[in-house]
Amino acid sequence: MQTWADFGFALKKETALPELEATAYQLVHERTGLELIWLKRDEENKTFAISFETLPHDDTGVFHILEHSVLCGSEKYPTKDPFVELLKSSMNTFLNAFTFPDKTLYPVSSRNDRDFINLVRVYLDAVFHPMIYNRPEIFYQEGWHYETDEDGHLGYKGVVFNEMKGVFAGADELVNTGLSRCLFPDSPYRFVSGGDPAAIPDLTYEDFIDAHRRHYSPSNAYVILDGDMDIYQVLSVLNDEYLSGFERSERPTPPPMQEPVSAQCEGSYELSPEETLDGRTRLAYGKVIGTFAEREKLIAASILCDALCGSNQAPLTQTILGQGLAEEVNLFLNDGVLQPWLVLDIKNLKDEDLPEAESVITEQLKSLAENGLDHAQLEAIMANMEFKLRERDFGGYPQGVIFAFNIMESCLYGGDPTANLEVGDLFVRLREKLAEGYFEQLIRELLLENPHSAKIVLHPSHTAGEERRRKEQARLDRETSAWSDEDRLSAARRQERLLSWQASEDSPEARAAIPQLSLEDIPAEPEHIPTELVHIGGIPVLRHALHTGGIVYVNLYFDADHLTQDELSCLSLVCGLLGESDTENAPASRVIDSIRLLCGSFAVYPTVYTVGGDPMNTTVKMCVSFSALEKNVESATALAAQILTGSIFDDETTHDILRQTVMGFFQDTVMAGNSVALTRISAQTSPAGVAEEHIGGICFYEWLKKIDESWDFSSLKAEMDRVLSSVLNRNAMTVSVGGSDCADAIVSILEKAVPAAALSERTELRPWGKRVEGIVIPADISFAVCGGNINAHGGEYCGQMRLAGQAVSLAYLWNMIRMQGGAYGTGMVTRDSGLIACYSYRDPNGAASLECYRSCGQFLRELAESDTDLTGFIIGTVAAGSPLMTPRAKAQTGDRFYFSQVTMQQRCENRRQLISATADDLRRIADWVESTLCDGGICIVGGQEQLERCEGLESIITL
Repeated sequence: MQTWADFGFALKKETALPELEATAYQLVHERTGLELIWLKRDEENKTFAISFETLPHDDTGVFHILEHSVLCGSEKYPTKDPFVELLKSSMNTFLNAFTFPDKTLYPVSSRNDRDFINLVRVYLDAVFHPMIYNRPEIFYQEGWHYETDEDGHLGYKGVVFNEMKGVFAGADELVNTGLSRCLFPDSPYRFVSGGDPAAIPDLTYEDFIDAHRRHYSPSNAYVILDGDMDIYQVLSVLNDEYLSGFERSERPTPPPMQEPVSAQCEGSYELSPEETLDGRTRLAYGKVIGTFAEREKLIAASILCDALCGSNQAPLTQTILGQGLAEEVNLFLNDGVLQPWLVLDIKNLKDEDLPEAESVITEQLKSLAENGLDHAQLEAIMANMEFKLRERDFGGYPQGVIFAFNIMESCLYGGDPTANLEVGDLFVRLREKLAEGYFEQLIRELLLENPHSAKIVLHPSHTAGEERRRKEQARLDRETSAWSDEDRLSAARRQERLLSWQASEDSPEARAAIPQLSLEDIPAEPEHIPTELVHIGGIPVLRHALHTGGIVYVNLYFDADHLTQDELSCLSLVCGLLGESDTENAPASRVIDSIRLLCGSFAVYPTVYTVGGDPMNTTVKMCVSFSALEKNVESATALAAQILTGSIFDDETTHDILRQTVMGFFQDTVMAGNSVALTRISAQTSPAGVAEEHIGGICFYEWLKKIDESWDFSSLKAEMDRVLSSVLNRNAMTVSVGGSDCADAIVSILEKAVPAAALSERTELRPWGKRVEGIVIPADISFAVCGGNINAHGGEYCGQMRLAGQAVSLAYLWNMIRMQGGAYGTGMVTRDSGLIACYSYRDPNGAASLECYRSCGQFLRELAESDTDLTGFIIGTVAAGSPLMTPRAKAQTGDRFYFSQVTMQQRCENRRQLISATADDLRRIADWVESTLCDGGICIVGGQEQLERCEGLESIITL
């Protein structure tokens, strides 16, 4: 019988985790000191993660660059990008890497046993034996290098360099960076672990290599495993193939504790020239509140954040907004570090109001500490937080990956690896302390009397971007003016070698080294989502028989096909107000508390479906989505009905949420403008895209700003009431229930609450047609999108289209736009409506990317002619279309299939087409792709200089 010792491991501790139905095994590798934690539980999806302590000592982002670089080839897997090869050919359910302020984590997961071991091997070889030692081109590509463009202009270029330029374009990052520098002046936390673009060019290749040599050793490593796996096979791979070749070295010490300091600083952030600077100042406070080990205090601090600023009705937010001092207030916890800290962020103040705002904040906090918080509200917040912690629905992240985060957030600092995995009696203790004035005392301790604090004031500027670019150019000029002829020749040769390496093909032997599955490893059919359509009282009900652990997931859908474009924008605003406004029976604060008490989640939003794969056939719904414990589902449904039919919109709340929506959209566009641009392209080709534009795109943003500029609440309220009333129609309602079969009770409540009316006539939404446009944002990078609908170019959607998109994304665009172009991300999107579009993300040269998209069809043609084995592409495409889904996601996916009229038979046929795809299929699709993209619409989001490089833009919008 095999034991831990057979593979060089010793058991340190075994811990039962009943809430997870798991046992945690803590092991240590005796030769190297590597720490391993395995959560053994009945979970099909297996997760592996390896993590290293990586404390930055400057702002060069060396560990972020290493995170990228070690995945660019290794001794056993010497392709230029094994990470992408795995995306092409693995059945992974998660594949990524993360740089945190004090650690780097490499997680993978898969439901397939063979695939899981393949992923483990590739990641272990990547971190311990990367090619960076004999391929300096990897550093220059992922980090930074000098590059002369076609116009002879010398500049900095690199994937991480451009990624962080995009990050630093956002005011939120500048606030966070400024506060961390002030709070931790003697600690590694004062540095930007991702890298400050102004400092990244300080990093040398030699320092980069030295950082890997010192930090990426087994003695500084933690391995986290989760799920039902052959543990001895994993230990064998670890010990026999990797750890046996290392000797033990000294494990680095945890980061040092920062002594309390009090500091403040100022800075600026960029706004477009068309934006007014008045009333756009940011004020933020940072407060260090304890250590990682004080979990009860950290949870209590999160509860306090929600109580003080969790909605516009929360007391601190309400006071600031009510006095017209700012437009948004947030209070949140920065945790996952040795010394967690709170951030109180006040957005959009006038400079002259800063002293008053600071005084009001202090006085309101003192009043709450002395007179008491609303304990009923705190009970509601605790109930909601406990629900979510026990539900463990992490969206697109497998549970094992989040567990790895939780484990590292304790054991890295010498704490118990299992400390953050279970809830236990945590909330019992907090409820007991509630009556003793604990949360009021926390206000004093954490916010009013905290000696470890910092303040930042961030001023808006029209010239901050230009000043930043001037400084970068001045640095370049200083550096190059000192160059000798040999230095110039050396830089040119380095660029030439890099371009040559990037353009080179991996050898057949290198590609063959990447472990692959076979088509036999792929499920012949996509995952079945149980969906039964029944009618209760004439109302269509979708029943999803899912194992949900006693939670019921309810989605109510109301037809909105009769709304005009402006009415869709109005509906979108209304959705943001529902659940945040007064009702006929309760003030907004009590509505919010009731949601927290009864529901795990509650959201109202418009959603759009393309029906039957026909791009001209669209349906728009208003969805009311909530989850509740089975015992609370009837009360939760009654609450939802009350919110829908009895909400009363008031001037102040409506105006506040409208302005916050505008701010949020602007920030999202600066951070991820590719999504905005994709919606614009979709609107050119389909009614669904037009609807999405007016629900949440630039058109919605412009509608909101127009309403704000000519504020007339009386007229707006009448329109909102009318639009909502027209949508709330029992005869146009569909109910979806995931989990327990309680549909009859839900429908019974809704039948009594929701009025019935005649069905309204559909409004025809017309696609815009081709546009070539730019959207100006205050940033140095861009997001470039080009696309159209293949139906207009002689094509039609089929299962092989997704394969074509996968191949173009990972075998062409990745090489041309990410590796050679320096963009942080890129890809081709294919949808069953016939839409295809290429995009880039945080791109230093959007104009070049747009030109590159024109060759996608030719790439597919060449791929078809090359006799390349398509097996890997097929497997990767199946994996990309088979995400790991939570019960909530399964129910909503089943609803989407129903409204889109996608049957299981069609899904199986698409899978069959995909698995049996041939080179001839790619040849056929190549013609559609080529004609669509060469004649496609264009939308590029970026800085003014980025747009000036793009010839032929017919219109330009400035945010």
